[in-house]
Amino acid sequence: MNNLLKISKIEKRYNKNTVLNDISFEIPNGSIAGIIGPNGAGKSTVLNIITGFETFNNGEILLKNEKIYSFEDKMSKFSYMPEKLDIYPEFFVKDFIYFIQKTTKYENNELLKKLNLFSVQNKKIKTLSKGYKQRLKLFLALNNNKKIVILDEPFDGFDPIQLMDILELIKSENKNKDKTFLVSIHQLYDAEKICNYYVLLNEGFVIAQGNINDLREQFNITGSLESIFIEALK
Repeated sequence: MNNLLKISKIEKRYNKNTVLNDISFEIPNGSIAGIIGPNGAGKSTVLNIITGFETFNNGEILLKNEKIYSFEDKMSKFSYMPEKLDIYPEFFVKDFIYFIQKTTKYENNELLKKLNLFSVQNKKIKTLSKGYKQRLKLFLALNNNKKIVILDEPFDGFDPIQLMDILELIKSENKNKDKTFLVSIHQLYDAEKICNYYVLLNEGFVIAQGNINDLREQFNITGSLESIFIEALK
């Protein structure tokens, strides 16, 4: 797979505290790439920088080997689902869906069906469970023609059966609509189910990257992603 997105030597400081230290990695075109790491590793900060919601001190972001600069340019390229996103709580679900469809000029009723949002369309967003709020956020991220989708902790709030449906949805969007995904996940078991490429992050450093076989070879281990990550932290 050709590399689509390149993050080169990104550094982020808050006052004198460095939270991302010379971060570099590449995301293959057509992949479902996972940024893997414990809480506080810097995953959300990386995604916010890529999408333009945070500034950075040094480094560059390249898409198809061309630098991208402005927030507007990034938003035209990426579809982003932040971890912390409060969708208008007083809206009815159906009104929010209508608003997004008219704004994006893109209607995907099959997506609504797969997310089971028709069943809650007459409810106010503030009354939804966490799982259905996550579904609505996924609808917001996927209801467009953008080919790069960035999701920050998208699987929180789902029970195991619901999670299987969401994983299959992302795989379908990746395969059938040729979308590349960059997903931050701290649950390693879920990451191994969905991702085919990994960036391992800890305390603001990239400690490894590659597909599962690359990582196994690098750390001379034949086990799961969890065992690889534990070995990488040593």
